[in-house]
Amino acid sequence: MDESWIFISEISPLLFGGVMLIVILTNHALFAELASYIHTRFIAPLIARQRYGIARPFLYLSFLLMLSSHLVEISIWGYVLSLTGLVPDLHKALFFSASTYTTLGYGKDIMPEAWNAITAVIALSGMFSIAWTTSFLYQHGRHIPQQKDSPLNSTHRE
Repeated sequence: MDESWIFISEISPLLFGGVMLIVILTNHALFAELASYIHTRFIAPLIARQRYGIARPFLYLSFLLMLSSHLVEISIWGYVLSLTGLVPDLHKALFFSASTYTTLGYGKDIMPEAWNAITAVIALSGMFSIAWTTSFLYQHGRHIPQQKDSPLNSTHRE
């Protein structure tokens, strides 16, 4: 039996899931803080001066940071599942983490039977983080009006 599996078998799935949930949400908070800093330092002053065109790239950068947070969180789950031996194959662990985090579902649960609850914790972390990102993006993006010449504003039909 793999040494990592012996270590992880001594830990309660509930404790493991709780610690991982804290790790994931802390990671998400750090990314949100960085994106908020970009908003406070760059976007808000540009909006105050009505420099919307210059503010947009900074807004897109903060959106990209928030998207990156999800990729990092999926990777954290995948690597931890692989390193602990819960899902021995890294590729399968990453794919399982991504499909569970996004709540799409992997199909067959590949976790050891005693650790099935971790699947729900991964899904919970993804749902919470995605909801957090959605509210963050709405809050920070709503202050920049659409460009007047944007095709999104066009009422002209050909």
